Amino acid sequence: MPHEPALIRRETPDGTASFGERIRRRQDVIILSSLFLSSFLLHAVTAARTVTFSDSGDFLMAVASVGNCHGPGYPLFLMSAKLFSWIVPIGSLAFRVSLMSGLFASLTACLIYWIVFRMVRSRIGGVVAGLAFAFSFTFWYQTVIPETYAMGAFLIALMIVIMLRWERLVHQGNKKSANNALALLAFVFGLSMTSGFTILFVLPALIFFGLDTDYKQFLAPRNLLRMGAFFVLGLLPFIYEPVAAFRGPVYNYGDPSTLIRWFHHVTLYYQRGGLFGYPLQLYGGRIGRYFGSFTTEFPYIFWLAAVGFVALFLRRRKYGFFLTLLFLFTLFAAVSYNQIESVLRAHFYYPSYFVIALLIGFGAAWIAGVVKKWATSKDRLLAVVAGGLVTVLLVIWACTAIPVHYAKVDKSHYDYARVMALGMIDKAKPAGIILTDTDNVVFPCKYLSWIQGIGPDTRAINPRSLTVPGWPGQDLNVTLPPPGVEIQATDDPATSLAKRNASTVPFLSSGISFGWFDWNIQWEGTVNRIYLDKATHPAGKPTIVTQGSTALADLDSDAREAIVLSDIMKAYTYVYAGDLKKADLLYQRITDFGVSGLYVATLYGAETISATFELWGQTLNNQGNYRKTVQVMPRARIVDPDFASLTYAHALTKVGQLDAALTEIDNFLLHYPSTPAAYVERGEIYILQGDYATASSALKTAVELTPNDPRSHYDYGVALLRDNKKRDAIEQFKLAIAKSPYSEWADKAQQMLNTLSTSGTP
Repeated sequence: MPHEPALIRRETPDGTASFGERIRRRQDVIILSSLFLSSFLLHAVTAARTVTFSDSGDFLMAVASVGNCHGPGYPLFLMSAKLFSWIVPIGSLAFRVSLMSGLFASLTACLIYWIVFRMVRSRIGGVVAGLAFAFSFTFWYQTVIPETYAMGAFLIALMIVIMLRWERLVHQGNKKSANNALALLAFVFGLSMTSGFTILFVLPALIFFGLDTDYKQFLAPRNLLRMGAFFVLGLLPFIYEPVAAFRGPVYNYGDPSTLIRWFHHVTLYYQRGGLFGYPLQLYGGRIGRYFGSFTTEFPYIFWLAAVGFVALFLRRRKYGFFLTLLFLFTLFAAVSYNQIESVLRAHFYYPSYFVIALLIGFGAAWIAGVVKKWATSKDRLLAVVAGGLVTVLLVIWACTAIPVHYAKVDKSHYDYARVMALGMIDKAKPAGIILTDTDNVVFPCKYLSWIQGIGPDTRAINPRSLTVPGWPGQDLNVTLPPPGVEIQATDDPATSLAKRNASTVPFLSSGISFGWFDWNIQWEGTVNRIYLDKATHPAGKPTIVTQGSTALADLDSDAREAIVLSDIMKAYTYVYAGDLKKADLLYQRITDFGVSGLYVATLYGAETISATFELWGQTLNNQGNYRKTVQVMPRARIVDPDFASLTYAHALTKVGQLDAALTEIDNFLLHYPSTPAAYVERGEIYILQGDYATASSALKTAVELTPNDPRSHYDYGVALLRDNKKRDAIEQFKLAIAKSPYSEWADKAQQMLNTLSTSGTP
């Protein structure tokens, strides 16, 4: 049996702990207590007092109503938050749930200390690692709001602690207790699954650890059966979801009251897509940005991770391989997920940041060990002084992240989501509809309306969610439109909702993806009011979210989005009215505010800002100002590194930068490979370059994707004709006419046919 690599309990002959061992235990108690209290105090001080953006309102509604949130449902988190809100009845519900996040974050820091101590016998290394992770930017940012990430990190840390305990028991020959530790590990892994499925990427590292420690015991049939049984026990919180649904709660996302709906809810049926979908060609850029984020996440101390990585392999190779596997698989989850990085960072990056924090702790342990060894060889007193000094310096070093990040993560006075939602609800009274395309609007509005009773008859609706069972608003789709208004089969969900309801209740839009160009729209701040008639209506006082006293550099992207939303809505009305110059000036102001001085450019809300760049580019192109489009649109990549736009590609074409336009189209197709317009644009560029065969190939794809589009047929005919395929070209021109006889492209196709019939050549 291998020798015990970690802490060995020292006892006197009578079985009691020695005096030295008791002193060391007291040291651990003092260190763990200090680490927990300092972390929890800072998390409590910076915790959110009201609803924030993203999924905050979703979770709060489910907790308040004992209902269901978005898949996979997070039942362990919901039940824990409800229980915690009863035990700690102080402050708002948002504060109490945020406080629970801080509690788990602080416990995670303590477990990280214990992991480092068990692996390399360094208390200072454990303290530095715990502080580094607790106050890393993304983790701290996410653990002062009602979110699940703190619980997820805690469960990962707990599983590693259990694995280390199992290893120690195996080496001690305590087979019964070791088997119980494996059962406990399986149980915690099952619990982790109820807090998010990203935990699956931790499994390969855990299996490696078990096989490397004692594969016979790890794979023993009895242990495998017990682990399977305890894993299933860990999944029992999922029963909460149908039980909650049967109660008929106010908030019941997915309505998992039937077996098939429950299965859909748990397996993310309504939020599927993305995993392993990120284009392989872009992996390098995302990995580079990931490693570049270390300077933000772990300021001044991040380089210790490299030192710790080397030192760990030199001292404990097994642990080195274990953490390498853990890092690579959790990093792969982040790299391979096809989602904008503003959302991806928090969802997938924090488990890999967890590993980096451990490595930082190992680096600190190595430095402390080197100093101690050198000082001990010189003088005993010097060793004591040097050891104390390096300990203090390393702790201070780790704590530098606190003042660096504090103002940027502090949510104690963060009320942008509440102020925005209050203004929208006030405009929607009584019983009005707020149409939106983002969770940042839906969840705060619903939380204030349903849980806090502010404008209870108003409804915030995202048309894309109307097919989700239990999601309110489905009844709006069956309302009969007023006389003279017809629902067309080609109407998108937003248009259909407006036709059915805008004449009977206040109908507002806060989304930037809805087309209202045939409607009567009126700017009222963060929302536009939609009318079916063409009459002039008195405008209400616009609702606007102000920056307040927060410095620009301390505003996250979510807050910036709320602050400029009124300008985004106003710019829309300018475009609708044909005043493109005013829209141009507004888009300039919006984007400048959105990208200036961002601490972490790709953390939340960035999608709206990058979409605004797209709207700005369309406005500039419609004015014929292609050079300005080419100048300003690359700035969208500040907040969305993978931003690619056909609008930008078209402007590049117009200014003669054809190769750059093709590159932009190629980048666009990496993300949206089934977009016909991209193939049309590509085909037209190749026609300009004289590469008619390649143009024909691109346009053939466009025709296959949209067989009823006259432009695709016309362009395809031009490419074929230039490639000396006259008969095929004539067929495409005829199809262009047949698909849309009165269109611009049908006229052009007819002109080509007339030319061919008279001269035989174009």
